[in-house]
Amino acid sequence: MTPGVHTMSMMAYQADPAPSPSMSASIAHALVSQSPRHAWTAHPRLNPNHQSEESDKFDLGSCSHAVLLEGEEMIVAVEADDWRTKAAKEARDLARSEGKIPVLARKMPDIRAMANEARIAMLELQGMPLSFTEGDAERVLIWQEGDSWCRTRPDWISTDRKLIINYKTTDGSAEPGAWIRNQMTKMGFDVAALHELRGNAATGGAKNAQFIFLAQENYPPFECSFVGMSNAMLEIAQRKWDFALALWQRCMATGKWNGYPRRICTAEPALWQMDEDEERRLTFEERLEYATV
Repeated sequence: MTPGVHTMSMMAYQADPAPSPSMSASIAHALVSQSPRHAWTAHPRLNPNHQSEESDKFDLGSCSHAVLLEGEEMIVAVEADDWRTKAAKEARDLARSEGKIPVLARKMPDIRAMANEARIAMLELQGMPLSFTEGDAERVLIWQEGDSWCRTRPDWISTDRKLIINYKTTDGSAEPGAWIRNQMTKMGFDVAALHELRGNAATGGAKNAQFIFLAQENYPPFECSFVGMSNAMLEIAQRKWDFALALWQRCMATGKWNGYPRRICTAEPALWQMDEDEERRLTFEERLEYATV
C-alpha cells in the first residue's frame, strides 16, 4: 500500500493496510489519554490477540452515519423481530460480509428521520450551506511522518480538499458548549481533527483546510450543531498529536509499550478546585455564624 488516497472497506481500513503498523487517530488518543500499553492492545497489527468488535446492539448513530455519508444502500433492512432466528442471523452475517450494516427493518424510519434532520441542518447553516454532494466520503489517507506510517478515514472531504467534515452522533447533548465540554476533548476528537488535517495535507490536500464537526443527537428531535476549531484549540491539539507521534515512534523503536507509572502519583488541586474550596469555606463560616446566633 502506497502513500495517498485510497478506497477500501471499513474492515480493511481497521485491519491497518499500511506497509508497517500505522498510527490512527484512535491510537494517538490512547497514547495521549491512557498509555502505550492501551495503544498496543487496541492495535490490530501489534496485538496478536486483537479482535474487532461486532455487536447486534442497534446503534442509530452508526446507521445514520452510513445513510448520510454513503447512501441507504449501505444498510440492509432485515424483516425480523430480532436476531435470534437462523434466517435473521444468516441475513445479518451476509450483510456484514458485504461490508454493509444489518438493521431490523422496523428501525428504518428513525434512521431516515435522523439522516434527514442532518441534511436540513446542513442546508440551513448560516454563511455556508453544506451538503455531501461535492466531495468524497470515507476515503482512506495513508502517509508517513518521518519513518512512521499514519492512516485516517475522514468522514467527508470536499472535492477541492479545502474542507473536512466529521459527523459525530451522541446520546448526550449536541448543544455546542456542552458538546465541546463533554465530548470533543474527552473523546479525543480534537486530536482526531488534527490527525485528519495532517493526513489531508500530506496526501495532496490543502495545507490550511477548514475542519467542521457536525454533531447530532441520536434521539428526537435529532437536533444538530456545528463546531469548528480556533487557532488556539488547534495549537493545543497539535501539541497533543506531536506527543502521541513521539511516543509512538519511541515505542515502535524500543518494542516497549508500558502502562501507567509504577509510582505513587500525588493529587494536586486544579485552579478551579481551589477557587471552589475558597468559596465553600466562606459559605461554611457564614453558616456556622448563623447557626450559633
